[in-house]
Amino acid sequence: MNRGNVTQTSRKKEMEKDPFPSIEDGLKPLLVSMKILGIYFDPTQAKNKVEPSEAYTFKANPPGRWHSVNHLYCYTVLLLLWFNFGRCAVGVFPLDEGLPLRIILTTWVLLCALCASIIIASCQKITHLRSFYRHWDSVFQCPSKDNMGCGSKFPARYLKIGTATGWILVTFNVVALCIITFCNLPISPVYIKVFARPFPESQWVIIFNIVMHVFQSGVWLFPIVFIGIIARVIRAQFLQLGNVISKRIEEADGHFPHQLPELRFHYTQLCQAVDIVNRSFKWLLGVRFLLDIFLACFVSYQIINGPLDIFVIAVNVFWLGGSVVCTLVSAMCSSGVHDAAHSLLDDIFSIGTQDVTVEQLGQLNLFLSKLTGTSVGFTAIDFFVITKEFILTLSGLFMTYFFLLLQFKIA
Repeated sequence: MNRGNVTQTSRKKEMEKDPFPSIEDGLKPLLVSMKILGIYFDPTQAKNKVEPSEAYTFKANPPGRWHSVNHLYCYTVLLLLWFNFGRCAVGVFPLDEGLPLRIILTTWVLLCALCASIIIASCQKITHLRSFYRHWDSVFQCPSKDNMGCGSKFPARYLKIGTATGWILVTFNVVALCIITFCNLPISPVYIKVFARPFPESQWVIIFNIVMHVFQSGVWLFPIVFIGIIARVIRAQFLQLGNVISKRIEEADGHFPHQLPELRFHYTQLCQAVDIVNRSFKWLLGVRFLLDIFLACFVSYQIINGPLDIFVIAVNVFWLGGSVVCTLVSAMCSSGVHDAAHSLLDDIFSIGTQDVTVEQLGQLNLFLSKLTGTSVGFTAIDFFVITKEFILTLSGLFMTYFFLLLQFKIA
């Protein structure tokens, strides 16, 4: 009986220490998919400096054989991606009718190699993804968050939809390449020649291209899904905090909400989480915007000024749609974080100040200065914070470019 009581007591203590699954557990379907494609491994457990806010009990499992194999597998895929880019870059020349297609392919392969490098570097560095996971779990391990009404929320439905969509698009992309390669379409000889350069058009080279296309399609799509899900998780917490603050202000009935210091501290922790994950996302988003926008502009030029063959136009429209959709999805998800982080401002301005003390007034001023100071959100290589205004500006510039091309073509 004593042993049973001891066991139950220890289990209760473990439940108190870890009352909810970690964010990595919630992201498991997506992370497993990225591991299969060789663009993600469990962030390293090396003893490096971490965030000061991460001083809490963390269950660290020592890396086993599977971790080492997965690690090696990811670096092998990364090496193959860069080898494929080098092969495509060498095969860009000479200057003939196939040059536009080779430029598009080389740019896309470069985009995939850079995205894979950024994600693997983020897994390797303890101050990037590992630091974000630890910080996020430390924030919501505290029972006081549930008492305040700010417990952990996870968009499981969006995760399932995003992961399934990623696999569907990867499969579609690979099947489309197989159809072009093996179905003897009018454009098949040109595409086989472009995909094989500078090597001869042998069966082994074609098989290598199809295998690499699987990995490249995954690298092209799943980082966008990863950014979107993380952005949804953070956005949900900011919106939940806003609802809690609004209720506390209403309950205070013109007086100062007594829980405001704790709520302000929670907001600061969420802002810190955004800053930590942005160490990885800023490079990923910057590279995606730069190369996806270049692809969209170049492909638009080819659609308007290139040959009028139906198969060529269909392939170019697919490239254009993929570049535009990837840019819009990543920008819209990122801007949602910024909007949610600053959506609390109106509620804070409506806080009553009857019988407010100097200390409470200081807390209110600190909260206001955080909300009205530096913008909170994901950035593009720290050049600017991604907001809805950025999406509007980008859309306007692209539409202007497209109609200018169309006007010159008509003229």
